[in-house]
Amino acid sequence: MRDDTATGGAAIEKEFRDDVCVLRLSGQMREMGADALREELDQVLEGGTFKLVFDMGEVDFISSTGLGQMMRAYRTATGNDGFVRVVNPQPLVEEVFRFTKLHTLIGIFDTVEEALAAD
Repeated sequence: MRDDTATGGAAIEKEFRDDVCVLRLSGQMREMGADALREELDQVLEGGTFKLVFDMGEVDFISSTGLGQMMRAYRTATGNDGFVRVVNPQPLVEEVFRFTKLHTLIGIFDTVEEALAAD
């Protein structure tokens, strides 16, 4: 199952691989992009999928609002025996994860396949 949403210069594509939802993000996760992400996450989480992989290879900016949505997803996912993993963040986006120490909670991987194979 695939779905695409484009909002405010950000695009979100989701793909289900068994019990994992891979969300491919692109553009800038500013307020409008973060709102679109919230809507997508609400659908996924309310549908009972709590294993999430964010492919951020094409995200060149993430605001605190975008990070907040990812943390909300992290709390919900881990509270339901799931996980949140990040794949291939651009250097500036990865720097934000490291500066905020979110990389200690959310694993960062090079590829979707590595994130799916992780324990």
